[in-house]
Amino acid sequence: MGQPRRLCYQGERQGMRIILVRHGQTKWNSEGRVQGRTDIPLNARGMAQAEAVGEWLSGRKIDAVYASPLMRAHDTAKAIADRQGVCVKLLGEMIEIDFGLWEGKTSRELSKEFPEFWVDWSWHLDEEKSAMMRAESAYSILARAKRAVGAVMEENAADATVAIVSHTMPIKLLMADAVGIPLENMRQVKVDNCGVCEIELHKGEPSKLITWNERGFLMRKGLI
Repeated sequence: MGQPRRLCYQGERQGMRIILVRHGQTKWNSEGRVQGRTDIPLNARGMAQAEAVGEWLSGRKIDAVYASPLMRAHDTAKAIADRQGVCVKLLGEMIEIDFGLWEGKTSRELSKEFPEFWVDWSWHLDEEKSAMMRAESAYSILARAKRAVGAVMEENAADATVAIVSHTMPIKLLMADAVGIPLENMRQVKVDNCGVCEIELHKGEPSKLITWNERGFLMRKGLI
């Protein structure tokens, strides 16, 4: 299956800043468990991280705040939105990957139960292998994430700044696509809990990278 075209939008919308924020830490994150669409809430550290990113972004005017419908993303987004005086808008297509048979399992468990798939993560790029794992493919995630960004662009002014709180896979895939990293190498892309990425979109041009996995504000508070 061919790789989708890079993140690039035609039309009158241009110069929009998209801030992509991964949700704060959960109990499963701290245990190294695959979450996928299992709806795990933020733990105490995750709530502190959410407050920290909200505080850090409060120095900027953010016109709209969107979130995946999962609790960990919504609650992180609320910490941002409350400081901006806006409400969180749910964005279903920015939900995390459906990890199928992997959900709830640790790295050690996965390496024993699915050794072939654990060693070679390229199964995400194969629709048939993804189906075997009862999981969503990387291409499916990227396609829906790009649709979500397109919808956000249509809803907001051409020069708006918007924040989208989501999950590892949608953010990694959007960022890899934005800078031309092949999806085969997406495992090398790093996005930490409450890490902030930012891109700027211009009419008919590839997106411009502004920030990738900014987390200095977390380090200063001892939240890494």
